[in-house]
Amino acid sequence: MFDALAVPPRLIARALDDLHTLAEGVRKLADREGDLSELVDAVKTLPQVEDRLSDRIEQLRADIQGLQEWLQPLHKELTDLDDTAEKLEQALGGLEAMLKRLPGV
Repeated sequence: MFDALAVPPRLIARALDDLHTLAEGVRKLADREGDLSELVDAVKTLPQVEDRLSDRIEQLRADIQGLQEWLQPLHKELTDLDDTAEKLEQALGGLEAMLKRLPGV
């Protein structure tokens, strides 16, 4: 009994402050339970979101592949058109040279 009376009041006040700090910490954790439940819900739905994202990526790949297949003939046509334009330019140059040789033109 004398031991309890021998404890300085300053130590008792400090112990009460520590107890109060612990109680506030527990209260703050309890208040954040809503945040934690939202986090748990987000973690639970993450696999579904990943699956949808993977599906969209695969669809995008398929769309790009289709676009490449569509553009391939167009690329060939443009290359052929460029070759034709070069041949026409050469022919026009030859025609101009022939026209210069004609008298009065």
